[in-house]
Amino acid sequence: RWLARPHQVAGIAPSLCMLLLLSPGTGTGLLATRGLDRSRQGPPPGAASASAQPVAGDVVGSLAAPSRLGIPRVVFLPSGGGGDDLSEFDLPPAPREGEYGSALASPLAGEYADWGSLARLPPAQLRGSDLNELLQPDSVQRLRFVVSPMEAYGALFRWDTVFAGLRDLHAAAWAEVAEAHGLPFDAEDSDRTVGRRPEIAVTQVFRWQPALDDWGVAQALSYEFCEALGRRFSSYAFEPRPGAVRLLTLLNEYQVPCCLCSELDERSLSDKVEAADMARFFQASICAEDGAETAEQAYLASCVKLRRPPARCVVFEDSPQGVSSAKEALAKAVALVGRHPAYEMMHADLRISSLEDLTLMAIRELFSGEEPR
Repeated sequence: RWLARPHQVAGIAPSLCMLLLLSPGTGTGLLATRGLDRSRQGPPPGAASASAQPVAGDVVGSLAAPSRLGIPRVVFLPSGGGGDDLSEFDLPPAPREGEYGSALASPLAGEYADWGSLARLPPAQLRGSDLNELLQPDSVQRLRFVVSPMEAYGALFRWDTVFAGLRDLHAAAWAEVAEAHGLPFDAEDSDRTVGRRPEIAVTQVFRWQPALDDWGVAQALSYEFCEALGRRFSSYAFEPRPGAVRLLTLLNEYQVPCCLCSELDERSLSDKVEAADMARFFQASICAEDGAETAEQAYLASCVKLRRPPARCVVFEDSPQGVSSAKEALAKAVALVGRHPAYEMMHADLRISSLEDLTLMAIRELFSGEEPR
């Protein structure tokens, strides 16, 4: 037998709890509403029995033994207060405090509100297919999206697609570390380190042997890289790319939420964005404190922050690896051609030579035939 307490029933629909009261034997129903005047409530017709006589009071929703037709019966508990003897109903134990939620250790805990257990996972455990189901709009959002269709989508920007110069700073910092320790360095490999944690870049991109043999060496090299990058970063003035301000203004005008993804720490990111007068365009950001180790994880965490499913988000990238990460996150990808030729990013949904060439209708056409559920 399953028995729900009044506060559990109220938790299902706080404004109105409705139960279908089935009379034994016939299967006919009587609709009862919790919250009506108790003087108007009474036992359902024909529901009296020797074992449990319905009494006017709160609907608790206990399912007693099924009738001969296999239809469960509904039992009412008397509303006489705390003095009632409810032992015969075999009530389940009351939930313990904190049983349905606790403080989260993930850096994104403040953003991963209460949308379900999947959204409470750290970025490394997020899956695009799960978020596509979890972040579907509710009934109120669907009505709002009818009035403002573009609001149903999200825009995710890599730092390099909005601001120029960060990749050059990365390459110079890695070159300094490699030269100091006599390690091999390839500028093309430096592009693959953008968006990754330094330890991952040292061991999986450059594959420097001392770091592979000793994790402590990998961390020491990472610290040296961060120090070299910090010296260059602090004195560098970032400027928005051509067309970035126009595009972001257009997206904000049509209420499309935007997220800026970067491997920078939160303070550095906010300082540089504010210095460039671009903070007003972004509703969320992904930084080093969020714990995303790859570009794919950063995109999935961005979807959670924007509360948009990955299938309704478009990622702006300028590298083949970034486009692949966007596709792995089940998002649309717009490739900015320039640093890499167009034939290396054929797997992108759209390729442009500059943000000035992009229109709002071009973004909308990426999702043609895929209306939000």
